[in-house]
Amino acid sequence: MRSLTLTVLTSKGCHGQGSPNVSAQHAPSQANAWISGEDGDQERQAGVEAPTRQRPEATDRQQRVALKFRPAERIRRRAEFQQVYSRGFRVHSRYCTVFLLANNGGVGRLGIAATKKLGGSVERNRAKRLIREVFRRNKIAPGFDVVVVPKRELLDASLSSIEADYRALVARRLARQSRA
Repeated sequence: MRSLTLTVLTSKGCHGQGSPNVSAQHAPSQANAWISGEDGDQERQAGVEAPTRQRPEATDRQQRVALKFRPAERIRRRAEFQQVYSRGFRVHSRYCTVFLLANNGGVGRLGIAATKKLGGSVERNRAKRLIREVFRRNKIAPGFDVVVVPKRELLDASLSSIEADYRALVARRLARQSRA
């Protein structure tokens, strides 16, 4: 690091006022000029740093990717929703109404119809997040299109109770369909 020495000379300019003339000269650099005192040459003690964190074999991210809710598992178009409504089975529960329809693919697909009766955008989006999480965790209806219409009671329920309700609802409907 370099230090700077300034010498200021004043001279009379026009109107009789002094204007400074500044000359800047660099002082010779000194070794370790920024450290002063007797502690200047001491080395940092070994082992002061925090220990490195040991990571598990499979990280959380790798586990989450396997459980991701993929675009192929979504019902998006209005015509697909209408088809499930008209030809599917309707099952009512405490937290939602579920429509189930067998599809040609081996993948279960989810559609969510959160209407304004449910509440404002915050409530509707929260309900959709909860339903997507329950569907993502419970892949119990492969080969079925599932459309969920949430009720207001869903917003006050815990995720575990919604999950238990969904599992019982779909299992009940699939068991009834397999008997027929």
